Amino acid sequence: MEDELSNYLSALDRDGCYRVDATLKDGRLETTQRVYFVGENGAELGPFVRKYLAPGLGGAYERIFAAQRDGVRLPHLPRIVECHRQDERLVVVMEHVAGETLADAAAAATDRLDLVRRVFPDLCDAVSELHELLDPPVIHRDLKPGNVMVSAAGVTLIDLGIARTWREGGEQDTTHFGTRAYAPPEQFGFGQTDVTSDVYALGMLLFFCLAGRDPAAADRERGFAADGVPEGLRDVIAHAAELDPARRLPSARAFKEALLAALGEKDREAEPPTFEASGTSPLAWLSRVPGWVGVAWNVLVAAACALLLIGCVGAMLYPNAELATWPTWYLLYAYLAFAMPVILVVSYLLLDRRPLRRRVPALARLTVRQEALRGLLVLLVVFAAWVVAAMAAGV
Repeated sequence: MEDELSNYLSALDRDGCYRVDATLKDGRLETTQRVYFVGENGAELGPFVRKYLAPGLGGAYERIFAAQRDGVRLPHLPRIVECHRQDERLVVVMEHVAGETLADAAAAATDRLDLVRRVFPDLCDAVSELHELLDPPVIHRDLKPGNVMVSAAGVTLIDLGIARTWREGGEQDTTHFGTRAYAPPEQFGFGQTDVTSDVYALGMLLFFCLAGRDPAAADRERGFAADGVPEGLRDVIAHAAELDPARRLPSARAFKEALLAALGEKDREAEPPTFEASGTSPLAWLSRVPGWVGVAWNVLVAAACALLLIGCVGAMLYPNAELATWPTWYLLYAYLAFAMPVILVVSYLLLDRRPLRRRVPALARLTVRQEALRGLLVLLVVFAAWVVAAMAAGV
């Protein structure tokens, strides 16, 4: 009893150290304030966001607070400073996230497709943090344009008041909250929410960013076809927003992969015809090679690369009579700084890089020719440096 009283009084003291600058939300279930911490000398630190949550809400904040204290890195979530109970309410103090909401970013965007390219991969990573770095997963349940903050540093998810922990064997959620346009059916009593519930919301957010408005029932009837929604991305939205959770994209990571693949197709359609893309290039046939053939080819290239690298190591450790006459520094340089880099660069250029390009946006923005030219430039630099070294060694 004494410990409980001590903790209660300590919490009251901590709350009293904050100056309320503005009340951002004041409702029956939640009060949100912008506050500053005031030190004993009158100096202020902040701003911070302080939330008072009604009983039954905010449990995800306690889990995130514990995970952050244990060293779990959650870069797409606000850093929680305080988390304690007071009169059955949960009090949470966290960093104030700078930037603009996704709603504001979409309203100001002149190119909505460019906004999707910039924001959505990071948004998928943010949702994946909740699902993959916390065990069991935390389901946000209120992903909407106003709860996604966008800044130069990336995406931050806010307002986890109704987020919940997925429960093995659970039949349905105990609280049925959410924003109707973005929440799936199971969130309103038709089953237990899981990671696919947030995938549903991601699909609806993608529609919002492209169409510039909230999705409506009529949009579902049209298969999410609307002005500003490219066909490839429409398919991603429809697959993510299936009413049956079992038919949805299974995770935020899978959503991201489907999104990047669709954006890659759109990028190629938008580019002016080039020698490579027109089909007159010998490289044009690569896009029509079956995936399993590419995998088999990559295995052969990787095996050949490994054998050549092993040969380089053997030549350095057990040089033949001719190599033994070379200066030791030049022998090491010739293999470590010349032969091995050449083998690695050539092997990379020979790979079927389609799977890699789907997963790495920076590569997806390069054509095969651009990659080849950059690889040849690296080879040229390495070769020139080797010529200089050979002259210096007198070989």
